[in-house]
Amino acid sequence: MFARTVTFIVGMTIAAILTSPCRAQSIPPSGERPAQTTQVLPWYNGSLSSIGTDYACLSSPPILETRVLGYAGFTLIPPNRTPAVGEVFYTHLVLGHPGNPCTGSAVGIELLLPPGVQTANSANNPAFCFSVTASNQLINLDTDVDYGCPQSYPIGLQGLAVRALRGGIGGGAWGMARGFKLELLIPLRATQPYNGANAIAWRVNPDIGVVGYPQVSLYVNNDVIFRSAMEDNLLNLDVCSTNPRPNGC
Repeated sequence: MFARTVTFIVGMTIAAILTSPCRAQSIPPSGERPAQTTQVLPWYNGSLSSIGTDYACLSSPPILETRVLGYAGFTLIPPNRTPAVGEVFYTHLVLGHPGNPCTGSAVGIELLLPPGVQTANSANNPAFCFSVTASNQLINLDTDVDYGCPQSYPIGLQGLAVRALRGGIGGGAWGMARGFKLELLIPLRATQPYNGANAIAWRVNPDIGVVGYPQVSLYVNNDVIFRSAMEDNLLNLDVCSTNPRPNGC
């Protein structure tokens, strides 16, 4: 299982992606993975998606700009091993808000999973929700009085609704404005292997009628082995990889 630990080290830039599919590597003859103490799980990320446009607040003449940027990914086992059937791994959504609509954005978010992939939240494998404010301060949204990180997900318009536990800025929406970043991490488990033909996708809805789908091709291997304990695995926050480094990372 994954420990309830997030480490804020060595993230990727918002545009970083892995350029080649990662498949299962060979395993020791014993059928076990080598015992490891602390290891940081790398992300396999999809491409960057632009979601909506806006006119910069009070700009004259009007300046058209991208509203939201984002990408999705899932964790690998170091150095580049894909998750196995039945093994808990994490997916994440990373959003930035370069646009400057005068009222900001109330972002609705849903998680769209391939058949045979399920959320796997538990005490040892919780979801994590973080934001970085325009003043470059990291916020743990699970402890925020207006947000809270959801650990269960009702059916939404197209997938599983990922709504702020305490309402967010209304209806579970995630508030963002220019310079804000958001990263949501949710544990998953697959019941069948995947070769990249299916994707984990996130539905991102920053305004009425504006929807984008950051996604990542999914690779799950069909190893059936006794797996060594992984309680010391650590997770990155990509929002902590920017320069200057956010306060609190």
